[in-house]
Amino acid sequence: MSDDTPGLSKGAAHDVVVVAKGGAVQIAGQISQRSLSFVFIAVAQRILATGGLGLYRVVSQVLTVGGQIGLLGFNYASMRWISKARAAKDPGGVRGAASVGLTGSAIASVLVAAGLVLFAPRIAPIFCDKDCDADRFAQLVRAGALYVPFFALMQVLRYCTQAYKTMVPSVIVGNIIQPAVRFIVGVAFLLAGFEIMGAIVTLVISMGVGAVAGLFYLRRMLGEEERKATPIRPFGEMIRFALPQAGSSLLGIQSLGLGILVLGALDTKFQVGLFTVALSLQGPAGVFLSGIVNIWAPVVSDLYEKGQIERLGSLYQTITRWIATFAFPISAAMILEPDLFLIFFGKDAAGAAPIIAILAAGNIFYSGTGPTGYVLSMTGRPGVNFVNSIVSVGLYIGLGIVVVPKYGALGMAYVDAIVTAAVNIVRVIEAKILVGVQPFGRSFIKPVAATLIGSGVLLAWRLVPGDGYPIEVAGVGLAALVYIAALAVFGIDEEERYVWDRIRTRASKSLKQP
Repeated sequence: MSDDTPGLSKGAAHDVVVVAKGGAVQIAGQISQRSLSFVFIAVAQRILATGGLGLYRVVSQVLTVGGQIGLLGFNYASMRWISKARAAKDPGGVRGAASVGLTGSAIASVLVAAGLVLFAPRIAPIFCDKDCDADRFAQLVRAGALYVPFFALMQVLRYCTQAYKTMVPSVIVGNIIQPAVRFIVGVAFLLAGFEIMGAIVTLVISMGVGAVAGLFYLRRMLGEEERKATPIRPFGEMIRFALPQAGSSLLGIQSLGLGILVLGALDTKFQVGLFTVALSLQGPAGVFLSGIVNIWAPVVSDLYEKGQIERLGSLYQTITRWIATFAFPISAAMILEPDLFLIFFGKDAAGAAPIIAILAAGNIFYSGTGPTGYVLSMTGRPGVNFVNSIVSVGLYIGLGIVVVPKYGALGMAYVDAIVTAAVNIVRVIEAKILVGVQPFGRSFIKPVAATLIGSGVLLAWRLVPGDGYPIEVAGVGLAALVYIAALAVFGIDEEERYVWDRIRTRASKSLKQP
């Protein structure tokens, strides 16, 4: 069925509820995580200044890349094989897949951490030839090296729990416990005067706590049969899946933080700081895509293994419409009124305004094409995503080398937007050819049209006399109301009506209970 067919089949209704429930939990977690991260960045920018924030961001990105390498794709492999084992009612397969994922990521991540400690003096000059001390950079990298195994183990444990088609444990661990520890300890260290070293050590502490919490939740979720079953460990199959998926995840522009690394190597830490501020403000628009994809991934694997391509395509269109409905108006506001969002930062971050607008334009393509990368990976095609990532990283670095020396963070923002748009358009075409699904139903026009109407109101608001934040806030508020009104006029679809009816029914039952 298409996403516009009146009524829902029993299977389609089940899919919508699974994704809606999991997505709602994950979105709540994403809001918590991104809010804490945003406030931390804002506090750090005021204490460390934009240049100090830039140095911290480069070091933390080097550690993040190390974490992705150490993870080696075993998070996705664990989730996929546990999902397959559970679908086949194979408890030994469940236990074996978790065992392979944890063992593989532990070995790889410890080796990566050791490499960071050993080669930190060689890594430092890449990012410190302009405005920072290479010895200090190396010390910061070494201090944060344990971040890598803690991150890898936490992620594998989280994805193992997601294979049970619930997001609650994963969200509690990765979106509440870990970021809360990072925020509380990090702000305390900054205020105590530990500066960048304190912020880096905070990353290690928070990931360690997250890994312990992830182990606790996975042990609770394993059923009695799974605990007692003899593990069936598909080493070869999981490794063959994990390695290209690791390359795809590592070379993703967002996960690699390529803009930070290119700027860190080619320009000043002040420019990195501006780019960091602009990136931090993209969070609200990305919450909805990030909130859907983790529950979407095991659902894709499940439907594809059962041969339910029509249901998969219908759900894909529904999810993409949901993402666009929430993300498009936020990105539009950032494109039209970027200055408004800099109120949270110090005066030396004012140059980030045009960068905010350009990154938001690129993110329209990122959000508007839906979770396409997961369609490719979770249907057994991680190699396709890997090739996409290699090409996009090559373009990103090549264009960055050309434009960054002259245009700094602003040039990097243009590169980011262009490559983001291109790679996501290509993924949509590939998913249609290889899997037979595409993300755009007829009702996708609703959030697009409503966003254009709201944007028109915001542009017209500029004719109102006056200036300053109160006037700008009023304009954005009016545009938001018009956007919501336009969606109401267009009407809701069967999927949203079904979810809303279930919410109302459960709320009524709860209110009637003594």
